Amino acid sequence: MDLLWNERFWFPEGVTWENLRNVDPNVYIPQIEDIGLLSIFIGLVLLIIRFLSERLFVIPLAKCLGIKVRKNLPLSKTPELEHLYRSKKTGTKDIKEVTKKTEMTERQVHRWLRRRSKQDSPSTMQKFTECSYHFMFYCAMFIYGLFILWDKSWFWETKNCWIGWPKQDVSPGIYWYYVIELGFYWSLTFTLMVDHRRKDFKEMVVHHLVTMALMYFSWVCNFVRVGTLVLLVHDAVDYWMAAAKMAKYCKQQLLCELFFAVFVVVWIVTRLIIYPFRILYTSSIEIYQYLDYFPSAYLFNALLIVLQILHILWTIMIFKIIMQKFTEGELKKDSRSESESVTSDDTTASEDCRESPQKHRMVTRQRAMGINGTT
Repeated sequence: MDLLWNERFWFPEGVTWENLRNVDPNVYIPQIEDIGLLSIFIGLVLLIIRFLSERLFVIPLAKCLGIKVRKNLPLSKTPELEHLYRSKKTGTKDIKEVTKKTEMTERQVHRWLRRRSKQDSPSTMQKFTECSYHFMFYCAMFIYGLFILWDKSWFWETKNCWIGWPKQDVSPGIYWYYVIELGFYWSLTFTLMVDHRRKDFKEMVVHHLVTMALMYFSWVCNFVRVGTLVLLVHDAVDYWMAAAKMAKYCKQQLLCELFFAVFVVVWIVTRLIIYPFRILYTSSIEIYQYLDYFPSAYLFNALLIVLQILHILWTIMIFKIIMQKFTEGELKKDSRSESESVTSDDTTASEDCRESPQKHRMVTRQRAMGINGTT
């Protein structure tokens, strides 16, 4: 334990843990015991709020906007088919082996697999409710963060993140900003296996863990000022993407593309300009104009750099969506969507079109007229 909290690692020469003790009742210095368990409790409270808001407000609103609750057709419980689905081996040879065991035709096996895949895929209602939770939280916290930081010196001049360290007072507003944000990331971690799983699932796991590590790290060392800037930069952009997705699920294509355009602009400004050239700059360059070198600062910056790498990876995904707009004429699919091919709510009518050429022709005509499919 002494090795873990070694002062030579955590602080520059001349600074000890005693410097971060609260001795002046008018100056609050962050203490890990004041945020640890409380942040986890806040995470559980946010899960309850999410559940209640979805049932009482979001789902009724979604229904008013035309989003339907999907009803999955009942499937026969066949161990051979379930094993085939779980193995993801659906080649011709595998299908034929299952037909011999189940006495089903290949067409029936394909139909069963399509319906089984649809059961595992998130419905439009599920995706809408997930996005609504993210939209409400990020929007509310960005406004709150902007409100409490607007008059702070380090919001305008990043060098003030280090002037006066380690005896930098943390106001009640910033304390709750940290606790609630930490609670939110705990709630996302709790639901990561339940929510809509996308291609960037591993990146999201890394992002949540790195973000929480950074927040706890910055709290322990009283790097809270730069920590608040990181939080604000991240909150500024995420609710625009959530709004674009919600508009897409409501089949409001023009509104979706408008929100997405704003999202791209805000993303570039915050994640590719402000974050690296102001936040990373102050944590890796400006800091040493006021503090001596110390090992934990390198670890802190390494975590910040990991976030920037994730920003670059997501930027590539975003530009793939933009290219989709220019090549296909509209935004059809989030490149962060689940990696496996799934059946959406809007493809129910064409699910079994192989069975009837007449049905296939009817579905094709409907899509051509804009009755079924993407608007």
